[in-house]
Amino acid sequence: MSETARQVLIVVYFLLVAGMAAFAFHKVKMLALYLRHKRPRASTATEASTVPDPQSADDTPLVCVQCPVYNEPLVVEALLESVARLRWPAERLEIQLLDDSTDDTSTRIAAWLDNHPDVALCFRHIRRGTRTGYKAGALALGMTLTKANYFAIFDADFRPAPDFLTTLMPHFGDAPDIGLVQARWEFSNREASLLTRFQGLFLDAHFVVEQAARHAAGLYFNFNGTAGIWRRAALEEAGGWTPDTVTEDLDVSYRAQLRGWRFVYRGDYGVPSELPENITAFKSQQRRWTKGGIQVMRKQLATILRAPDVAGRVKREAAWHLLVGFIHPLLIAFAALLVPYFVWAAAPGETSLIVGQPVLLVFTFWATIGLYLAARRLRGGSLREALLIFAASPLILSFGLAMSITNTLAVIEGLFQRGGEFVRTPKGGAKAVVGGLLGRLRSRGLFLGLTCVESAFGSVMLAGAVYFAALGHSLTALLLCCKATGFLGLAALSFRDLLPRVAR
Repeated sequence: MSETARQVLIVVYFLLVAGMAAFAFHKVKMLALYLRHKRPRASTATEASTVPDPQSADDTPLVCVQCPVYNEPLVVEALLESVARLRWPAERLEIQLLDDSTDDTSTRIAAWLDNHPDVALCFRHIRRGTRTGYKAGALALGMTLTKANYFAIFDADFRPAPDFLTTLMPHFGDAPDIGLVQARWEFSNREASLLTRFQGLFLDAHFVVEQAARHAAGLYFNFNGTAGIWRRAALEEAGGWTPDTVTEDLDVSYRAQLRGWRFVYRGDYGVPSELPENITAFKSQQRRWTKGGIQVMRKQLATILRAPDVAGRVKREAAWHLLVGFIHPLLIAFAALLVPYFVWAAAPGETSLIVGQPVLLVFTFWATIGLYLAARRLRGGSLREALLIFAASPLILSFGLAMSITNTLAVIEGLFQRGGEFVRTPKGGAKAVVGGLLGRLRSRGLFLGLTCVESAFGSVMLAGAVYFAALGHSLTALLLCCKATGFLGLAALSFRDLLPRVAR
């Protein structure tokens, strides 16, 4: 390699490192915000006690519980059981089953309602002739069919406790500018597998630290699509549910807050849900979230930055929030240059890895793992669990790096596509069927292509690890081996879904 090419490689490599460090520094900022603003909250029992008895109050507001459902046969009956137990006067409660299913989910719903006539009067089973607008379209239709001023929304895998409404509705009582109350997601199958443990760790950082920090600091944060209650006026003033992004929840959240509506985050109140136990379902979920975030960035960011009545610190955090998807192209470019950099550009031996890249080691590794550790400890995780997370941190980060291939594609789609199909995440534990994700030839081919790219990245890194091990550069070899494990492990799990006969 010529000296000019070597210098270009070094510059590009360290620019990527600097970009990654900037995103990692933002994680540290969010943790610092959380710790600075953390203060004791009133207990759930205390807040619930301020509400009139929901079984007897004459002025209790009319609440509509919306349950958007699409092909959820394994979890829908448990959803019905949960929402049927919500404590609220029957005459002031409506439950809409917004059912776009094309399988036997609808039959299961009808059978459950027939078998529970004592509660069926609160339910309304709504079937559309088309899936126009996907989840956003179903929620918008439901709003036109009720006079309720409040909407509680639950996806099919969520299990609200009976006191959900009596605990969260009081926030609206004395504050007419509150547009949304969001509960924290909890995960009932967190311990089911290594995959669900990883997901729980990643999502805790968002739900335990980031959402709570943004709320406490008076920054914008988003409705998470479920386990929250909306005020009708906030939705209508924001323009309602729109299907021009695949994350309609993030989109309407920013539109509502730009119009002055305040949101409340109840980080101390969790609603159990289910993590996908299938790697292809998890990839599909992450792809939709990342793509939708970039679409909302395109749609909203300029408006936010130009808004005259929004504080500068709120604008800056909104920009970080909406631009976070760009970390994935940075990570993939970094991974692609890692072996070439070590072979042609880095100084020999481990010294360059430790001394020449302190920004990478300090900010991208320790900041990210520190956020995950803090989130688990703040959720009551044991010291033993924290030590296990620390020990597994290279593998955790390698898995996240490998996921960036799928998410980089999502960033590209989000930059150039408007809307798109809302692909639901199959739920139902280990029995969940991913056929809906892979039924079309294009989808199967797309996921297969991504898996082949993951395999290629892993193979190159593994070859680099062997090369540096032979030269005696053990630390460099170990680093590359960890990264290869993430890529090849993710590819192996994906091939098991995509090519089940071959996998067997």
